[in-house]
Order: sequence, then structure tokens, then C-alpha cells
Amino acid sequence: MTKADRPYGAFPRGAAEEAAVAAAPRPSGLRAWLRARSARERVELALTALLLAIAVVLLPAALPRSTRIAQPNLPDPTATPTIPELYARVAQSVVSIRVGSESGAGTGVVIDDQGTILTALHVVNGQSDITVTFADGTQSPARILQTLPDNDIAALRALRPPPNLVPAVLGNPDSVQIGDDAIVIGNPFGLTRSLSTGVISGLGRSIQVPGKPKPLERLIQFDASVNPGSSGGPLLNREGDVVGIVTALANPSNQRSFSGVGFAVRIDTASNAAGLPPD
Repeated sequence: MTKADRPYGAFPRGAAEEAAVAAAPRPSGLRAWLRARSARERVELALTALLLAIAVVLLPAALPRSTRIAQPNLPDPTATPTIPELYARVAQSVVSIRVGSESGAGTGVVIDDQGTILTALHVVNGQSDITVTFADGTQSPARILQTLPDNDIAALRALRPPPNLVPAVLGNPDSVQIGDDAIVIGNPFGLTRSLSTGVISGLGRSIQVPGKPKPLERLIQFDASVNPGSSGGPLLNREGDVVGIVTALANPSNQRSFSGVGFAVRIDTASNAAGLPPD
């Protein structure tokens, strides 16, 4: 009988065939297991795997809000601070200045951890009895380090500053544009660390101050409210960097009140009084 006589029958292998089958490599592991499954079983396994993948993707959306895994709300170090955040940080660097027995004479801003303070020269000009009050209430006598009369700027040194001073950050006035936010912290009428906001109204302004032989030049104009006592305070940009020192306000009616036009000396000019190089 031949294979032709029994096309569907099984024929015993010869010795050579048995040896060849035994020597052939056999699949192992997952591949062997899959080969052992029927075609129907393999299709069912593929469908099960697909359904599991879909469930993993859809499960977070299906969970109740209270059971979802919360992502940490990390602060963005490059984010612009809110106005309250900006004030909380910069107000620590603002001081009030008193000369002699006069109260509420002006404002200053701390620029280093040694107690160096920038202010307007007309606040302290010709005075030797100068007292500064820091944000924590500490009072200290101060002396004038250097002045820039042509720019109405003075640098003071507190003789007994409190520990852990928080200096302000000096910004780049060249980055200031008309329409930018203008933020001022000062002591108008002796109201310590008052905040006012507005916009930058003009750049490169020149004004003639009564009693001065030369005009103040390259000033930043702004419309944030300032009044007597605000002089010497910081003009801040939206990041909280000092871009100017408040020096004057327009006074067309000769009334000591704000008319909507204030001026600040650029911080790169003002910092020269403290021996700091321009940015």
C-alpha cells in the first residue's frame, strides 16, 4: 500500500525521518504557547489585549473626579507675579526716610545687604540727621554716601540695619516701553509703603526743576499716583524689578498733589551713586 492508496492516512516514519524531526529546533516560550493555540484562540487573545488597552486609556476619564490622581501644581519660575505677590516681595526693600524732626519726608529702596539705600537727593539734601525705618519697623540712623546732583539722586548707608535685609532687584530700563505697567511703592503724605499702579507714559523726558541750573534728563514718565513723600521710591516693572527712582511730579497748579504725570530717574543712572555699574 502506498500514500496514493491512503491519501489521508498516517504512515509510520522511517528511522531517518524520526531522527530529523527530533533534531529540528522547537519554538519555546510565548511563541510555542501561541503556536499551540488554535486560530480561534489566537483571535480571542488578540481581542482581549485590544480591549485591555482601550480600558487603560479610558479609565482615568471614567473615574469620579475625587478618585483621579492629582498632578502637583508646581509654580512656574518664569511666570509673571501677581500684583499682591510683587508687592509682598518688594515692599520688604522699601524704607521711609525722616530728616531732623520732620516725619514722612520721603522714601528709599534697599539695593544691597550692607544697607545701601537709593533715594531722591532733594529728600535728604543738606541734612545730617537722617533716620530710615525698615519694613520690619527697625529704625537706623543713616549717612549720605554719595550724591548725583544733576540727577537728583543720593545713596545712603544705614548705620544699624536689621539682619536679613532683602535688597530689591535692579532691572534694565532699556527694556521699558511706553504702555508697560508702572508700579510704585512709596510713602505719600507719610502713608508708609503705599502701592499705586499705572502705565509708562513717556521715555527720555526732560524737566526743569525750580532752583536747579540744569534740567533733569532721560527721565521715565508714568501715571501711577505719586505725591509728596513718594520721592525716592522705586518705580517697578511688571516683574518687580526696579527700573527707576521717583524724583518729581508735574505741578502745573502749584498744588502739592498729583496731576497724573510723574517722573523717575533711570535706575542705571541712579545706581551710579552707589558705585554700581550700569546693567
